[in-house]
Amino acid sequence: MGFFSGLEGGLEKYIEGFFRDKFKGRVQPLDIAKRLAREMRDRKRVSVNLVYAPNEYEVYLSQEDWESISYLAEALSSELQDYLHQKAGESDLTLVAPPRVRFFQDAEIKPGQVRVCGKFGNSPGAPVDPGEAMDQAPEFEDTLNYQPVRDTAPVPVVGTTPRYVLEVREGPLAGKIYRLEGFPVLLGRRDSCDIALPDESVSRRHARLEPRDGGWVLTDLNSSNGTFVNGVRIRSTALAPGDSVKLGATLCAFRVD
Repeated sequence: MGFFSGLEGGLEKYIEGFFRDKFKGRVQPLDIAKRLAREMRDRKRVSVNLVYAPNEYEVYLSQEDWESISYLAEALSSELQDYLHQKAGESDLTLVAPPRVRFFQDAEIKPGQVRVCGKFGNSPGAPVDPGEAMDQAPEFEDTLNYQPVRDTAPVPVVGTTPRYVLEVREGPLAGKIYRLEGFPVLLGRRDSCDIALPDESVSRRHARLEPRDGGWVLTDLNSSNGTFVNGVRIRSTALAPGDSVKLGATLCAFRVD
């Protein structure tokens, strides 16, 4: 099961329902949970046989949002730790110690915004010493921006699965490359999207990319300005390498790396 699949069910509903009447800040627990899951994915490290994920997470909020949840911080941390533990299991990620989530104030953050920082560290009550585990683990390779595990053999491997990327050619993030893995990717203006596009002409939840039959399918999510492939507005279509994808003022190229 991929990250962010089934966000309307299970643990997300439990988190949202539990805090709906008690959490009065502009930042909602479900948004924090999705940001934590994205940080877990972006900071993972690849070993020979395992993929490791950070176990310590720092959540930075504005003073206003922090004051609104400070009395719930311990309970919210516990819920989010359970959430991360479940997400790691869904995606076959290995945690060197139980997840730990802590909240902090940041005067530079505006109300409604959240910043998350994940790292590998020691957690109270960890069943193994993470420092020792990391020392014994083989060399890691950072895998940011949906980068799949790269083959480390001294000679090329013939017949490997194509590695698709989405490259931003025009727009606020021009030059940025997103490497696509085998799970759905949400594109939009919201910070909680898998690919967040700071483009005012892009809807908050604009489109979704999902793997299907060895390729990728792009679906418009009833966006205001539409989603275009090779200049044609689409509702849902399979992409081919070389296709251009336009969302608002952002133009991307879908290609094989």
